[in-house]
Amino acid sequence: MNIAPYIFMLTPKAGTRSPRLVAFAHSLRRTQHLTVLRDDVELLALGAGDAPCIDLVDGGLIWGHLFGRCTAARIVDQAESAPLTEPAEDFVARYWGGYLAVRHQPDGLEVLRDPSGEIPCYCAEIDGTHIVTSRPHLLFDAGLLPIAFDWTIIAQALAFRDLKPARTALRGMSELLPGVAARVGAGRLETRCVWSPWDFARETDEVSDAAAATTAVRDTVRQCLTAWGSCYKRAVVEISGGLDSAIVAAGLALDGRGPACLNFWPAAGDPDERPYARAIAGQLGLTMREEPLDIVAVDLTTSQARDLPRACARTFAQAMDRTSRDLGAEIGADVFFSGGGGDNVFCYLQSVLPVVDRYRRDGISRGLWRTIDDVAQLAQATVWQVATTAARRAARREQRMPTPSRNRFMAVAAAEGLPWPDNPWLEAPAGTLPGKRRHVWSLISIQNHLEGYDRLADAPIISPLLSQPLVELCLRIPTWLWCEAGRNRAVARNAFADVLPPTVIARRGKGAFDGFGAALIDANRPLLRDMLLGGALGRHGLIDATAVERALERPFANGEVIVELLALIDLEAWISAWRHRQTAR
Repeated sequence: MNIAPYIFMLTPKAGTRSPRLVAFAHSLRRTQHLTVLRDDVELLALGAGDAPCIDLVDGGLIWGHLFGRCTAARIVDQAESAPLTEPAEDFVARYWGGYLAVRHQPDGLEVLRDPSGEIPCYCAEIDGTHIVTSRPHLLFDAGLLPIAFDWTIIAQALAFRDLKPARTALRGMSELLPGVAARVGAGRLETRCVWSPWDFARETDEVSDAAAATTAVRDTVRQCLTAWGSCYKRAVVEISGGLDSAIVAAGLALDGRGPACLNFWPAAGDPDERPYARAIAGQLGLTMREEPLDIVAVDLTTSQARDLPRACARTFAQAMDRTSRDLGAEIGADVFFSGGGGDNVFCYLQSVLPVVDRYRRDGISRGLWRTIDDVAQLAQATVWQVATTAARRAARREQRMPTPSRNRFMAVAAAEGLPWPDNPWLEAPAGTLPGKRRHVWSLISIQNHLEGYDRLADAPIISPLLSQPLVELCLRIPTWLWCEAGRNRAVARNAFADVLPPTVIARRGKGAFDGFGAALIDANRPLLRDMLLGGALGRHGLIDATAVERALERPFANGEVIVELLALIDLEAWISAWRHRQTAR
């Protein structure tokens, strides 16, 4: 979620803000129309005056939406019942939401980013003052930071797809990752992870009863959507026809906050999701608009992440963005709700790992054979094929780090010797079940897809399925429950089986945009060849030019080839945008 812009300047007690930072703050008030929220020796906080913000009596603030854990009631001010002064580890256990908490501590200011990552938080040190902001480009545009690419991080984006590091691809700018607190004191910024998904993946916390898990997921989804829905008046939900966006629409509709729905016609070769989307909207009593996806709406040379310090946008999403913005403007929407992250939270695994987890938990048992049968149905394989594959997988050494997913067009030499991305959620604790490790690692990957949308200029995008209480609950549910009866995301399906159409609950397939991506590439092959074979990635030896040229000369073998080619384009367009900023100074 990108809410209204903010820039907070945190200065150690013994320090002072430099004249150029003082001048920068004055210009922000004038050019960005920001309001002074706090102004004292240690904290100068600037932000939109109409944005949600809780003033703290100690001089700090909480920027964004905050909810109580037990009731999900929105907290709008500091009170005895909500002192908001707990240590960070206790704070994240008592509250949730989409927020950034800036609080005074005995040894300096502390900044805490909520575990969902709904609010962006980028950090830089300038003249001894630490700046945290949702608009990092303003620091570069003001000349406070030079534009210098970090090619190690750019290479990591290709070698470790979607494993987001704290360092960004622009030197001098980092990101405060979700669930991390930063303490400013004695002229340095020290960070620590105060919330980790691994804490909820332990056997001692498992919700192993299927009925209890189903009830808990239903109740928690509804609670989270009720909380988020209370913050806005008119919502747009893109319902793809799949389960995750359907659950979001259902949660809002059940709470009496019927959103306007949007669905897209399929491109040639893509599955038609409209019958499923129509069934969802019809059963929930919601209005839905159907619109075509138009490749003319996509400019491959433009990056929607052009103002961000890393390339996190997907170029083809420009077509959906434009239509969403048009509908939002027409109905006066103040929020876009998304089903994003549902696969990750609801443990969508396409492997034998649930079988391996069940074996390590229960040994040879009736439950194990049930899970083998479940996975066999899901994979459309025989139980013996599943059992054999699972036995081989169970014999492997314990994997503490995820398997890197390297872009097939990356030059092999460029990937050699790259350090792992710096992310505190990457390394699995010893003894974590392999399926649960995969579940946690998938939560890291979704964090790279919450920004880089032009519609954020109109209204925030909320991904309610990433709400902290729901994530924590789903991590506690064993992987084998998520594939019961041969259905992926089975617990979530069961939780909303009486609300959503049977056709949606029962469907096994998923929609895709491979046909649209292929059409986009086919219409721009000369441009793509120029961008990729003559671009910055090639000049820095990061891509295999021969492999790219070969791919552009023939029909595409599968959807992954399309996805990975477009990822190169996204990255090249982002580099070009920041190169233009360099030359425009």
